Amino acid sequence: MQTGRVPRWGLVDVVAGLLGFVLLSALVQALVRMPALATQPQLRWALEQIVAGWLPLVAVVLVACFWRGRRSLAADFGLRFQPIDLAIGLLAGLVLRASAVGIAELTRAVSGTPSMPYGGGVGSDPLWFALTAIVAASIVTPVVEELYFRGLVLRSLQHAVLGTDPDAPDRRRLAATVAVIGSSLLFVIFHLDGVPETAAAVSRLITLFVAGLVLGCLAVLTRRLGPSIVTHMVFNLSVAVIDIVTSATSVPSAPTLG
Repeated sequence: MQTGRVPRWGLVDVVAGLLGFVLLSALVQALVRMPALATQPQLRWALEQIVAGWLPLVAVVLVACFWRGRRSLAADFGLRFQPIDLAIGLLAGLVLRASAVGIAELTRAVSGTPSMPYGGGVGSDPLWFALTAIVAASIVTPVVEELYFRGLVLRSLQHAVLGTDPDAPDRRRLAATVAVIGSSLLFVIFHLDGVPETAAAVSRLITLFVAGLVLGCLAVLTRRLGPSIVTHMVFNLSVAVIDIVTSATSVPSAPTLG
């Protein structure tokens, strides 16, 4: 670990991560259209989630840290945890889940569409459910996405706005505001899958933006990623809990953050 190094990562690395995501996503989409993969949903999931989703974000964060940074994810991007982060994350994650339900119902009411039945459930393979809904969506994805969006992206935007005058209070407040809003918008774009055409799609994008603001504020206020990672985990894990508890019933849809 060389925390005395001057970090050289910044917006260039952010763009590199986006380009990597776009290119790998296009490659994976071309592969999953092949007839040989039509009957292999698990392999398709692995390609879409691991290769197109996690790989470009993890790669750019590690390159930025160990080649252009201080060779410490804690020093560069705030990957630190404290016991209080569990309480902060639990409370914030549950509040975000309640907000997501409210946003979904409000969007449906405004658009005049009926509530959609929940399409989740554990399914016929509990082991596959545990791997995808709990391990992948509720543990790995929050760590990967928080390192990129609230670590690399947010801090790169802060540094870009601060420039050569990092100690001015007004500039610091402006940098924090731009970083939180900018990283939240990028978070939404990253999860954008075409133009939203339904109330559920619109409410999901609104929820993603609100969640991005909350996660960004936690990262800025605490100067570490522990609270945002736990919040992200609790929010996504709540979907798995709903799946388990209500797999035989119909409840409103509950999207995850990634």
